[in-house]
Amino acid sequence: MDIPELVLAGPDSIAASIPFIIGFTPLDSLVVMWLHDGRVRLTTRMDLPPAHAAPDDWVDAVMSHQSMSDEVILCVLPAVDAAVRDDNGDLHAHALISALLKQLEVTDCRVRDALLITRNSWWSYLCGEPECCSPAGTLLDVEIAEGVAARFAFAGVGCLPDREAVIAVCAPDPIRQAVNCTRVRKAVQARSERLAQADDRALEWGTWRDDSIALVLESLIEAPAADADREAEILLALCDVRVRDTVLWEIAHSHGHDPHRAFEAAAALLRGAPTGVVAPIGTVTGLLGWLIGDGVRAMAALERVWADDPDYSLADLLGRSISAGLSPTSWRDMMGGLTREACRGARTPSSVPSGT
Repeated sequence: MDIPELVLAGPDSIAASIPFIIGFTPLDSLVVMWLHDGRVRLTTRMDLPPAHAAPDDWVDAVMSHQSMSDEVILCVLPAVDAAVRDDNGDLHAHALISALLKQLEVTDCRVRDALLITRNSWWSYLCGEPECCSPAGTLLDVEIAEGVAARFAFAGVGCLPDREAVIAVCAPDPIRQAVNCTRVRKAVQARSERLAQADDRALEWGTWRDDSIALVLESLIEAPAADADREAEILLALCDVRVRDTVLWEIAHSHGHDPHRAFEAAAALLRGAPTGVVAPIGTVTGLLGWLIGDGVRAMAALERVWADDPDYSLADLLGRSISAGLSPTSWRDMMGGLTREACRGARTPSSVPSGT
């Protein structure tokens, strides 16, 4: 996600941006923004450690994402009922932040800010000057928060109420899965019969691929799947690596479609994907999420993939790219170096849904 510069202007804008960057309003969480050359490259969220727990494991988990970052922003968002300060007067999660700051001191990564953020106020772990950062907290500037929200809205980025709502975007729909399980089997049988009757089997494979590419692109870019038959055909089509890769090439080179709408259409297909055909549509959904800067929902889609096929290589590559904080433009750059013909290929797949 290309974070608007306004987001990094100060504590108020950082606090206002988190629900949009994460995709929901996190609570009882540590949010870490890793920057390079003044731009946010990766944002991670993790649960805060339990009270009195040693923070070492959390520190190690945070630092594993540093990569090439040269700046970092640390944000603690306590649970609604949590006290802002402990009995010693230290800010909530003080031990964790202190351990992180100590670890960051020996790196080349500068701490731009370290904040505790509640619904209405923020506190600084770095500044103890009362004229700058009040011990009672600083009220969030409503005007700045509205400006940040407007910038994200203009970019087409929204937020959901909680993590459960994020997961639900890609969660399986058992009724549609059951319907599609039968429909996919019928689509496989219909394809086999079509090939068996063809005078030129290779030519028929090519025709099927071209028809499938057009069908998937129409569903993702122009109109949603009209019925269960069509939905099952799309899920089967994406199991063919050449169809999948050509669709991704077309999306990377298309500038006239609504990328957010494409993600929503793919997520709808993913919800109805039965076991065995989840990985291709899940990976496409994850990639579309990444391209619109929604790393949270992209990873939710990839979780579905890994549950269905832990060895699906494109999902592994995508997951590592997101975790490393690579910009989505890196995918477009890679696809820009390929031709449509290379993606389309001529390799004949097996007759059952499979692929990597």
